[in-house]
Amino acid sequence: MADSESSRTLPGISIEKNTTTGGKADEAPTIISRRNLLSHTARVLQHCFTDMPPRTERGPASVREIWLRWWILQQQHLRQSRRVRKLSDRLLDELDGYPSVAIDGLEGEPPYVATTYAEIRHLSSRIDAGRLDAARSTLRQRRQAWKKADARIGYSAAVRRERDLDRSAGISANVVLLMPPFSLMEVAAKLHCLLELHDPRLRHEHEPWLQLRRMLKELVDLRQRPDCEH
Repeated sequence: MADSESSRTLPGISIEKNTTTGGKADEAPTIISRRNLLSHTARVLQHCFTDMPPRTERGPASVREIWLRWWILQQQHLRQSRRVRKLSDRLLDELDGYPSVAIDGLEGEPPYVATTYAEIRHLSSRIDAGRLDAARSTLRQRRQAWKKADARIGYSAAVRRERDLDRSAGISANVVLLMPPFSLMEVAAKLHCLLELHDPRLRHEHEPWLQLRRMLKELVDLRQRPDCEH
Protein backbone atom coordinates (compact mmCIF):
# COMPACT_ATOMS: atom_id res chain seq x y z
CA MET A 1 0.00 0.00 0.00
CA ALA A 2 1.26 3.47 -0.82
CA ASP A 3 2.33 5.82 1.94
CA SER A 4 -0.43 8.22 0.91
CA GLU A 5 -3.01 5.59 1.83
CA SER A 6 -1.52 4.62 5.16
CA SER A 7 -0.96 8.19 6.29
CA ARG A 8 -4.28 9.65 5.19
CA THR A 9 -5.83 12.29 7.42
CA LEU A 10 -8.59 10.98 9.62
CA PRO A 11 -11.75 13.03 10.16
CA GLY A 12 -11.48 15.76 12.74
CA ILE A 13 -14.05 14.76 15.33
CA SER A 14 -13.89 14.70 19.11
CA ILE A 15 -13.67 11.26 20.71
CA GLU A 16 -15.42 10.78 24.01
CA LYS A 17 -14.33 8.24 26.56
CA ASN A 18 -15.78 4.89 25.58
CA THR A 19 -17.42 2.79 28.29
CA THR A 20 -19.44 0.41 26.15
CA THR A 21 -16.92 -2.39 26.23
CA GLY A 22 -15.55 -1.75 29.66
CA GLY A 23 -13.98 -4.48 31.71
CA LYS A 24 -10.71 -6.36 31.59
CA ALA A 25 -9.81 -8.79 28.87
CA ASP A 26 -9.29 -11.49 31.50
CA GLU A 27 -12.99 -11.23 32.42
CA ALA A 28 -13.85 -13.54 29.54
CA PRO A 29 -17.16 -15.38 29.33
CA THR A 30 -17.07 -19.04 30.30
CA ILE A 31 -17.77 -20.07 26.73
CA ILE A 32 -16.77 -18.02 23.70
CA SER A 33 -19.61 -18.43 21.24
CA ARG A 34 -20.42 -16.90 17.88
CA ARG A 35 -22.75 -14.48 19.65
CA ASN A 36 -20.27 -13.08 22.14
CA LEU A 37 -17.11 -13.42 20.04
CA LEU A 38 -17.07 -9.87 18.68
CA SER A 39 -17.73 -8.17 22.02
CA HIS A 40 -15.15 -10.39 23.74
CA THR A 41 -12.61 -9.68 21.01
CA ALA A 42 -13.19 -5.95 21.37
CA ARG A 43 -12.42 -6.16 25.10
CA VAL A 44 -9.28 -8.19 24.42
CA LEU A 45 -8.06 -5.80 21.76
CA GLN A 46 -8.75 -2.72 23.86
CA HIS A 47 -6.88 -4.23 26.81
CA CYS A 48 -3.99 -5.33 24.60
CA PHE A 49 -3.63 -2.15 22.57
CA THR A 50 -4.07 0.36 25.37
CA ASP A 51 -1.42 -1.44 27.45
CA MET A 52 1.15 -1.08 24.67
CA PRO A 53 3.62 1.81 25.03
CA PRO A 54 3.02 4.73 22.65
CA ARG A 55 5.07 4.98 19.48
CA THR A 56 8.27 6.97 19.63
CA GLU A 57 9.23 6.79 15.97
CA ARG A 58 7.72 8.96 13.26
CA GLY A 59 5.56 7.49 10.54
CA PRO A 60 1.98 6.51 9.71
CA ALA A 61 -0.31 5.37 12.49
CA SER A 62 -0.39 1.65 13.20
CA VAL A 63 -3.36 -0.69 12.92
CA ARG A 64 -3.75 -0.73 16.70
CA GLU A 65 -3.99 3.08 16.87
CA ILE A 66 -6.51 3.31 14.04
CA TRP A 67 -8.51 0.36 15.36
CA LEU A 68 -8.85 2.01 18.79
CA ARG A 69 -10.06 5.21 17.14
CA TRP A 70 -12.46 3.34 14.87
CA TRP A 71 -13.93 1.27 17.72
CA ILE A 72 -14.66 4.33 19.83
CA LEU A 73 -16.29 6.06 16.85
CA GLN A 74 -18.26 2.91 16.06
CA GLN A 75 -19.64 2.73 19.60
CA GLN A 76 -20.50 6.42 19.56
CA HIS A 77 -22.34 5.93 16.27
CA LEU A 78 -24.35 3.02 17.66
CA ARG A 79 -25.32 5.04 20.73
CA GLN A 80 -26.25 8.02 18.56
CA SER A 81 -28.37 5.81 16.29
CA ARG A 82 -30.33 4.61 19.31
CA ARG A 83 -30.81 8.23 20.39
CA VAL A 84 -32.04 9.20 16.91
CA ARG A 85 -34.63 6.41 16.99
CA LYS A 86 -35.90 7.54 20.39
CA LEU A 87 -36.15 11.17 19.29
CA SER A 88 -37.89 10.12 16.07
CA ASP A 89 -40.47 8.11 18.03
CA ARG A 90 -41.00 11.05 20.38
CA LEU A 91 -41.48 13.47 17.47
CA LEU A 92 -43.86 11.16 15.64
CA ASP A 93 -45.89 10.50 18.78
CA GLU A 94 -46.13 14.19 19.61
CA LEU A 95 -47.28 15.20 16.12
CA ASP A 96 -49.16 12.02 15.24
CA GLY A 97 -46.92 11.16 12.30
CA TYR A 98 -45.03 12.98 9.56
CA PRO A 99 -46.55 16.18 8.14
CA SER A 100 -49.29 15.16 5.69
CA VAL A 101 -52.80 16.01 4.62
CA ALA A 102 -55.62 13.64 3.69
CA ILE A 103 -57.65 14.69 0.64
CA ASP A 104 -60.93 12.84 0.26
CA GLY A 105 -63.80 12.89 -2.20
CA LEU A 106 -61.82 11.61 -5.18
CA GLU A 107 -64.66 9.88 -7.06
CA GLY A 108 -65.34 7.28 -4.43
CA GLU A 109 -61.68 6.45 -3.82
CA PRO A 110 -60.21 6.31 -0.31
CA PRO A 111 -58.62 9.54 0.96
CA TYR A 112 -55.37 10.44 -0.77
CA VAL A 113 -52.57 11.22 1.72
CA ALA A 114 -50.16 13.86 0.40
CA THR A 115 -46.83 14.64 2.07
CA THR A 116 -45.48 17.12 -0.51
CA TYR A 117 -46.82 20.10 -2.45
CA ALA A 118 -46.01 18.24 -5.67
CA GLU A 119 -48.39 15.45 -4.67
CA ILE A 120 -51.13 17.99 -4.02
CA ARG A 121 -50.48 19.69 -7.35
CA HIS A 122 -50.77 16.30 -9.06
CA LEU A 123 -54.47 16.30 -8.07
CA SER A 124 -55.20 19.64 -9.77
CA SER A 125 -57.18 17.97 -12.57
CA ARG A 126 -59.39 16.08 -10.13
CA ILE A 127 -60.34 18.60 -7.44
CA ASP A 128 -61.17 22.30 -7.46
CA ALA A 129 -58.71 25.11 -6.73
CA GLY A 130 -60.25 25.89 -3.34
CA ARG A 131 -59.62 22.41 -2.01
CA LEU A 132 -56.10 22.49 -3.42
CA ASP A 133 -55.37 25.73 -1.57
CA ALA A 134 -56.87 24.32 1.64
CA ALA A 135 -54.69 21.20 1.35
CA ARG A 136 -51.56 23.29 0.78
CA SER A 137 -52.40 25.49 3.75
CA THR A 138 -52.93 22.48 6.02
CA LEU A 139 -49.68 20.86 4.91
CA ARG A 140 -47.81 24.14 5.43
CA GLN A 141 -49.14 24.49 8.98
CA ARG A 142 -48.21 20.91 9.83
CA ARG A 143 -44.72 21.34 8.42
CA GLN A 144 -44.24 24.46 10.52
CA ALA A 145 -45.40 22.58 13.60
CA TRP A 146 -42.95 19.79 12.74
CA LYS A 147 -40.05 22.23 12.43
CA LYS A 148 -40.83 23.84 15.79
CA ALA A 149 -41.11 20.50 17.56
CA ASP A 150 -37.97 19.25 15.80
CA ALA A 151 -35.98 22.28 16.95
CA ARG A 152 -37.20 21.76 20.52
CA ILE A 153 -36.61 17.99 20.61
CA GLY A 154 -33.35 18.09 18.63
CA TYR A 155 -34.12 15.31 16.16
CA SER A 156 -32.51 16.83 13.04
CA ALA A 157 -29.42 17.86 14.98
CA ALA A 158 -29.12 14.30 16.28
CA VAL A 159 -29.42 12.94 12.73
CA ARG A 160 -26.61 15.23 11.55
CA ARG A 161 -24.41 14.04 14.42
CA GLU A 162 -25.24 10.43 13.55
CA ARG A 163 -24.21 10.99 9.93
CA ASP A 164 -20.95 12.66 10.98
CA LEU A 165 -20.09 9.73 13.23
CA ASP A 166 -21.02 7.20 10.56
CA ARG A 167 -18.81 8.95 8.01
CA SER A 168 -15.89 9.24 10.45
CA ALA A 169 -16.18 5.62 11.58
CA GLY A 170 -16.36 4.49 7.96
CA ILE A 171 -13.16 6.34 7.05
CA SER A 172 -11.34 4.90 10.07
CA ALA A 173 -12.59 1.39 9.25
CA ASN A 174 -11.29 1.67 5.69
CA VAL A 175 -7.89 2.69 7.00
CA VAL A 176 -7.85 -0.27 9.43
CA LEU A 177 -8.55 -2.67 6.58
CA LEU A 178 -5.90 -1.10 4.32
CA MET A 179 -3.07 -0.80 6.85
CA PRO A 180 -0.47 -3.60 6.98
CA PRO A 181 -0.45 -5.43 10.35
CA PHE A 182 2.72 -6.00 12.34
CA SER A 183 1.44 -8.51 14.90
CA LEU A 184 -1.12 -11.28 15.28
CA MET A 185 -3.32 -9.01 17.37
CA GLU A 186 -3.35 -6.42 14.62
CA VAL A 187 -4.46 -9.16 12.22
CA ALA A 188 -7.23 -9.96 14.72
CA ALA A 189 -8.15 -6.27 14.83
CA LYS A 190 -8.51 -6.14 11.04
CA LEU A 191 -10.65 -9.29 11.05
CA HIS A 192 -12.77 -7.99 13.94
CA CYS A 193 -13.35 -4.73 12.05
CA LEU A 194 -14.38 -6.65 8.92
CA LEU A 195 -16.91 -8.78 10.81
CA GLU A 196 -18.33 -5.82 12.72
CA LEU A 197 -18.89 -4.00 9.45
CA HIS A 198 -20.42 -6.85 7.45
CA ASP A 199 -21.91 -9.41 9.83
CA PRO A 200 -22.37 -8.01 13.36
CA ARG A 201 -25.75 -9.74 13.85
CA LEU A 202 -24.88 -13.22 12.54
CA ARG A 203 -27.07 -12.93 9.48
CA HIS A 204 -24.57 -14.71 7.23
CA GLU A 205 -24.87 -18.39 8.08
CA HIS A 206 -22.67 -19.55 5.20
CA GLU A 207 -18.97 -19.55 4.43
CA PRO A 208 -16.72 -17.65 4.46
CA TRP A 209 -18.37 -15.83 7.38
CA LEU A 210 -18.50 -18.83 9.69
CA GLN A 211 -14.87 -19.63 8.92
CA LEU A 212 -13.83 -16.01 9.43
CA ARG A 213 -15.33 -16.08 12.92
CA ARG A 214 -13.48 -19.29 13.70
CA MET A 215 -10.26 -17.70 12.50
CA LEU A 216 -10.85 -14.66 14.70
CA LYS A 217 -11.39 -16.88 17.74
CA GLU A 218 -8.19 -18.77 16.97
CA LEU A 219 -6.22 -15.53 16.75
CA VAL A 220 -7.59 -14.29 20.06
CA ASP A 221 -6.86 -17.67 21.67
CA LEU A 222 -3.26 -17.46 20.45
CA ARG A 223 -2.81 -14.41 22.63
CA GLN A 224 -2.81 -16.68 25.67
CA ARG A 225 0.19 -18.67 24.41
CA PRO A 226 3.51 -17.50 25.88
CA ASP A 227 5.43 -18.66 22.79
CA CYS A 228 3.34 -16.55 20.42
CA GLU A 229 4.36 -13.10 19.15
CA HIS A 230 1.44 -10.75 19.82
